[in-house]
Amino acid sequence: MTAGKVYFLSKVELFAHLSPQDLAELARDFEWAKFDKYSDIVPQGEKNFKFYVLAEGKAEVLINNQQDPLKVNSFGPGDIFGEISLFTGNPPPVTIRCTENCKVLVMNRDNFARMLTRWPKLYEKFLEKLSHHLMQANMSMWETRYKELLRAGLLANQLQYKFYGLWGSRKTTREVESKLAEFSRNGGNLLVLGERGTGRQMFAWYLHKQQFGESAPFIVIDGVHFDRYWGEILYHKAKEGNQCPKITIDSLLDIVKGGTLFIRDINMISARNQVQLARAIRRTETACRIIGSINVGSDQIPTDLATPLTKCFDLRYEITPLRERKRDIPVIAQGILNKLAQQNNRKTPVLDPQANKLLLSHDFRQGNVTELIQVIERAFLLADDEIIGLEHLFFGQTPKKLDESIDLLTWAWVKKLIINKKFPVQIQKVSFLFFSFITFCLIWGPKTKLTGILSSIIWGLWWPALAIFSPLFGRIWCCICPFSGLFELVQKYVHFNRTIPNFLKKYDYALVTFLFLLIVWVETVANIRSSPVYTGLLFICIMALAGIIGIIFVRHTWCRHLCPLGGFVGMASIGAMLEVRADPNICLSKCSTYECYRGKDNSPGCPVLRYAPFIDNNLDCKLCLRCIHNCPNGSAKLNLRFPGKEVWHLTRINQGYVIFIGTALAILVPMLYFQQLQKFLPFSTWQVAFTLSYWLTALISAVAIRLIARPFRNKTASRRIKLVFALVPMVLAGHIIYQLSYLPGITAVNLGVILEPPGSYGHMFTVPALTLLRFISAAIGITLTGFTITMVLVRTSKET
Repeated sequence: MTAGKVYFLSKVELFAHLSPQDLAELARDFEWAKFDKYSDIVPQGEKNFKFYVLAEGKAEVLINNQQDPLKVNSFGPGDIFGEISLFTGNPPPVTIRCTENCKVLVMNRDNFARMLTRWPKLYEKFLEKLSHHLMQANMSMWETRYKELLRAGLLANQLQYKFYGLWGSRKTTREVESKLAEFSRNGGNLLVLGERGTGRQMFAWYLHKQQFGESAPFIVIDGVHFDRYWGEILYHKAKEGNQCPKITIDSLLDIVKGGTLFIRDINMISARNQVQLARAIRRTETACRIIGSINVGSDQIPTDLATPLTKCFDLRYEITPLRERKRDIPVIAQGILNKLAQQNNRKTPVLDPQANKLLLSHDFRQGNVTELIQVIERAFLLADDEIIGLEHLFFGQTPKKLDESIDLLTWAWVKKLIINKKFPVQIQKVSFLFFSFITFCLIWGPKTKLTGILSSIIWGLWWPALAIFSPLFGRIWCCICPFSGLFELVQKYVHFNRTIPNFLKKYDYALVTFLFLLIVWVETVANIRSSPVYTGLLFICIMALAGIIGIIFVRHTWCRHLCPLGGFVGMASIGAMLEVRADPNICLSKCSTYECYRGKDNSPGCPVLRYAPFIDNNLDCKLCLRCIHNCPNGSAKLNLRFPGKEVWHLTRINQGYVIFIGTALAILVPMLYFQQLQKFLPFSTWQVAFTLSYWLTALISAVAIRLIARPFRNKTASRRIKLVFALVPMVLAGHIIYQLSYLPGITAVNLGVILEPPGSYGHMFTVPALTLLRFISAAIGITLTGFTITMVLVRTSKET
């Protein structure tokens, strides 16, 4: 190993003067390190300083800015780096990133200091190298500024493709075109005001295009970075004989001669430089037009310009925000779809009425027209057919990371299990076969103890287990549900793949609530628990209905919009410790294929039509892990988190589920009350009394909770919505209490304590296990609900 280091170091110019013995001694202070392609050898700002010698592969030197990283140099075998930080003690100002798989010799700080002490001549070598780099960097810096200007002009000339040239309705289009004609006739400098994303730069580009033509220079400078990159050019003139060429204000305006200089966010230039810029504009006679833009959407940023600079702009125009001209939204959206279809040789999709209604209800404060463009472009790529529906529209803020969580994929054995695409598909197949076998035994099997045991396990163990484990591990049952295996099997052979009806998407919470109430009522009044045959028939009915829905509609429509069990498990999963989440920064900046949603190769996309970076709650997430399987950028993660916190951070949630929660809590009253009365009333009388009280309670609670919680009044979850979701632990505790009485053998178990004081007989205190378990369940449910309500109130009061 040392011999390999010595051989390589002998080829490095820096160490060429060292003897073989010196090289052997030096090699012992280096360690080999390997880096994969696109990984960072030295991240910008890293504080762990080291000295590197590149042995194999290639790397590039990047300066990370707010936009794309800027490449300023490249390294190959034999190059060294890292010494500047070791000399200065400052973190590296650049990132060294592999463009190929690299093998590097690495020396730590102590060994670097020892090397310089041992071989002082290396000081001279380093000084020569640093001097050369300094001159090269100085020349490169000015060259880079010229390139930035050219790149800005090139990007600006692509605005017609980025913004599609759409202004809105006929009225808006006529108004804009009239202004463009007016300003093109008047050649004065123009100030364009508007919120972020309203199209200020697009307006400037079309004005430039109308006045000068597309081939004329259109240069964009960002006011945010003006002071840093361009401010000094206002204070000097070009000098002859300089080794480093300097850009002056004269040369800058000469580049734009016969065209337009667009200064984006001109108000972000410092007041001192605004005054100097005004003087330069007045002093310089140039045949170019200057257009400045001001973002008026932020209260924290001053929008006024220095008086001298204000006088340089003869014309002003303010673009109205998109939320104040909502009639333009459907026109712009459909226009974008038309142009995308032409570019992709595809039939033009159409926005359905509910999608249009959702777009009109959104305020687009984040990005106005730019935000609308992003939403429609994403919907176009997500949609497989000619209809853009609610399931294709994702907008608003992406979810923020709530707290520190543990990424389970960093555990090797978990990652090996999850990345294997056979998981959980194989478990679903086994689950489907086992479920089918149980159903067959319950209906057609011999009436033996086995069928009774199976029925007892289903009602006495499996049903309570869902209420216990879902709050801990999320919709883990949905991950292995036999119906998922049924859908995958049936849809391979018969699948109409119809679009989900709008009424189903709009009122799914009501249908799920009704089906859940219906199943609980049927199970209770028909005493299905005591009949294996009825239990099997109930399963067949649910399976048949789920199968029909799976054949007719796209993907797993049943699971998201109709499954009553999924509704109960989804409600219980809010705030669970297990979650699947994606990093929105990676998804929205790197991903253009949407494979988590659409799928790839033989791996289908999300079965419930969710787009990973916009998932911020567990209500609909089935934990099928397909987003993890399909994500090409490693964005999707399986996290272990602090339980419950999601409730008081709810933002985007199907608010209609407050009705499910309210009715699921209210029906516990007749269920628990009539459970005791069943022993004293004739069965037929009990059935009628229970039915009336059950459905009346459900109806009253549904109406009451809708009036109290007011769902769908706001797009984001209000305090009232969060408070209803805070009741989930109490709902689950109530259903566990009800189900415990059906736990096999529980009524025969008593727990006792014997107290035997000295000198007297012992006394035994006993309590039925059922009573104790009910008390524990109630205590946990009430405590967690109280804690969650407190956190909701504290959190929302801080927000207000």
